[in-house]
Amino acid sequence: MDLPADALGLDDVAEEAGVHYQTVYRWVRSGKLPADVVDGRYRVMRHDFDAFISARRTPKRPPPPGAPRLKRAAETMHNALSTGDETSARDLACALVAEHTSIAEHTSIAELVEEVLAPPLRRIGQDWHDGKTSIWVERRASAITERILGELAPRPRGRRRGSIMVAAVAGDRHSLATTMAAVTLRDNNWHVHHLGADMPSDELIRFCVEHELDVAVLTVVNSDCIDLAHVTAARIRESGTRALVGGPGRTLHELVQMVRDAALEKG
Repeated sequence: MDLPADALGLDDVAEEAGVHYQTVYRWVRSGKLPADVVDGRYRVMRHDFDAFISARRTPKRPPPPGAPRLKRAAETMHNALSTGDETSARDLACALVAEHTSIAEHTSIAELVEEVLAPPLRRIGQDWHDGKTSIWVERRASAITERILGELAPRPRGRRRGSIMVAAVAGDRHSLATTMAAVTLRDNNWHVHHLGADMPSDELIRFCVEHELDVAVLTVVNSDCIDLAHVTAARIRESGTRALVGGPGRTLHELVQMVRDAALEKG
């Protein structure tokens, strides 16, 4: 039987989608990806493949702010972080993102960070700023959060979407922001080189030159470092790697979409 010019084999689909052959096979067998059997082999039409990939690349909409379940979890997390109850904080985070949790109750890493961890961290930070609590309460909460995210660091299966560097420039010592970005991007199946905070610009550029990267992501928490971050990003682009600069007010869902868009532009 003559095949249409735009018919793809499962190997072709796996290559273009950046996943393992068995992943594509499961998509077809489950009916998620339409396919026909031709001469004993599955064939996927180009328009079906493009529609499927487009749908997968569209980030899931985050739950509305103040969703009851996550709002309750954030309050519980605030109590745990404020009192230094690391065990309770870790158990809550692990329960929310557990793989066996039902789809309706499952929480992504991005949702965990933005809806459950970030609100109590902001409250604790504001309390310290207002003189209502000690700095060690704020530092302890941040340290506990960083350890939890390190423990929850996802290990996606199959072929990665691409390779990313995440760091903060010299003078910005807020490593937690880089960790939040790194674990979220790993959860979205990117290979992430997490270099942490307070990195000299020359070393970041050198790293980008010596490694094959799709995108470099620079987080910014210290407003005094925003200009340096943008200058460094411009130098990284000049060296041949696409670069993005984060900052207060930008969500992790936006970061995921920005990285995908930048990687697609590269391709």
